[in-house]
Amino acid sequence: MAGTVYNPQVPYIGGIPGGVHDGTQINIQGTPSHHHHQNMFTINLKCGASLDPTVNTALHFNVRFNEGCVVRNTCQHGSWGAEEKHGGNPFQHGVPFDISLHIKHNHIKISVNGRHFCDFNHRIQMRHINTLHLDGGVGISSISFGGHGGHGGHGGHGGHGQHHGHGGGFPQPGFPQPGYPPAGASFAPQGSVVAPGQPLYNPPVPLTTSIPGGMKPGHMVCISGIPHSVCQRFTINLQCGPMTGEDIALHFDVRMQLPGNTNQIVRNSCINGGWGGEERQVPYFPFQPNANFDVMILSEQGKFKVAVNNQHLAEFHHRLRPLNRVNTLNISGDVRLTQVRFQ
Repeated sequence: MAGTVYNPQVPYIGGIPGGVHDGTQINIQGTPSHHHHQNMFTINLKCGASLDPTVNTALHFNVRFNEGCVVRNTCQHGSWGAEEKHGGNPFQHGVPFDISLHIKHNHIKISVNGRHFCDFNHRIQMRHINTLHLDGGVGISSISFGGHGGHGGHGGHGGHGQHHGHGGGFPQPGFPQPGYPPAGASFAPQGSVVAPGQPLYNPPVPLTTSIPGGMKPGHMVCISGIPHSVCQRFTINLQCGPMTGEDIALHFDVRMQLPGNTNQIVRNSCINGGWGGEERQVPYFPFQPNANFDVMILSEQGKFKVAVNNQHLAEFHHRLRPLNRVNTLNISGDVRLTQVRFQ
């Protein structure tokens, strides 16, 4: 297990590749906000890709500048346990940090800037941990995943598979070969605060991340990835928040090998818990197992336009307004992502 996510938007929710085991290591580089009114940020190791309070949190690592401490805790079945807050606060506003979470058999060893900070004994079995959640007043430049005690480093770039030529879709958005940071911008400086709209490289799936500025007319989401060799389905949702059950303005559900639904692309919306009418008509099916794709979703005044590999695929008329409510991208299913970009 290895891989690196670059420049994720905060709040961030992403899967931990391969799950958690004895020897898993997660390294997080970032910078707390220099604004002193933003007085906390949080790192959570969770047992599911949801902010629902009923989803267990195995480690809640909460940096509190106003209290001068870092609180560690666990939340099981909606109830918080006993707080641990010894050790002070090694973080400073506007000063870069490097956090290492090293999973051991009985505990999580936490280091900050290369120095041991604390241990946190497991209260939930580590095999249930599968999701990393970041929130609060912090900019994140990279998240690295490694295994068996190895540092995740800056490796783990996905292969780029088949890259399709330009066609008659939207104007080419100008992002680089999928999965590879562009020349001169490969790695954010250690701990730098990342400007909104920077690409995410190789983010884990499932992925939930904020959309800078929402999906107002003229805004575009560009997604590059590779379906698994055995791919039943994968889903792209443009939704109104990170929680389970949020309104979904565009549900783009690619069904490749789903029983009874082979090579189908279903578009729909979900408002107040109710699904609308499905739209399935497409002129062609552009996805193949193990073949790279580039999906571009452009918001216009009356509709979303979807292109795949620079060929127009479909339109979906807006059923939910105002469009600035549509502020979250969620991707799940049998797919590996190489790049996500907002324009």
